[in-house]
Amino acid sequence: RPMSFIETVFPVIGVVLSNALYFAPASGVAAVVRSGLLGNFNPLPQAIMVLSTIAWAMYGLSVPNAYLFAANAPGVLASIVYYVSTLPLIPREAHAQRWNVQAIVVGGVAFELALWGGIIFSGCTAETRSYYLGLYGSALCVILFASPLSTAALVLATGDSTSIYAPLTLAQCVNCGTWTVYGFAIGDVWVWGPNLVGTLLGLVQVGLKTAFPSRGKQAADPAA
Repeated sequence: RPMSFIETVFPVIGVVLSNALYFAPASGVAAVVRSGLLGNFNPLPQAIMVLSTIAWAMYGLSVPNAYLFAANAPGVLASIVYYVSTLPLIPREAHAQRWNVQAIVVGGVAFELALWGGIIFSGCTAETRSYYLGLYGSALCVILFASPLSTAALVLATGDSTSIYAPLTLAQCVNCGTWTVYGFAIGDVWVWGPNLVGTLLGLVQVGLKTAFPSRGKQAADPAA
């Protein structure tokens, strides 16, 4: 059957928006690197982004769907740059935070290698392979979209939402909304499911940002 407007135009928009989402933290990362201080910057999403973008790039290759691959491959490179740039800035006294960020990436990559190896060498069908890659990618996607809310308690306690990075939050809402519509159009639950959740989580962050305006300088202290 001929592809609809949503199936042809929305994924192109989604590719642009996804890359905008992944590159939104760039200015914030550059700012903390220049200052040499992590400040209110939340490094957790960067670690999860490394795993999530790799997972979705692999799902895009498995389906196959060039739009999904193009929407995530640049994010793999960007997230790795963010991770290696901000990890040295975690204060020495913040041992738990440093360990958590490192464990997420190392443990996550080890799990991905085990998952891919198990799927490939099990001799399963392409449909089964895509199912498990989609399931894993969706789980990581939801965790990634929820990770900025790890500072929600701090926002509520201080009344200051500086730790929620506005450009990233807005990019998340628009991007996830676009992919949700596209996912429904092609009938892929692994596309519309996590992105629908991501849209809702983004709106929660917008709500916190609106209710508790930032007091600090957002450009210098993002929580991307």
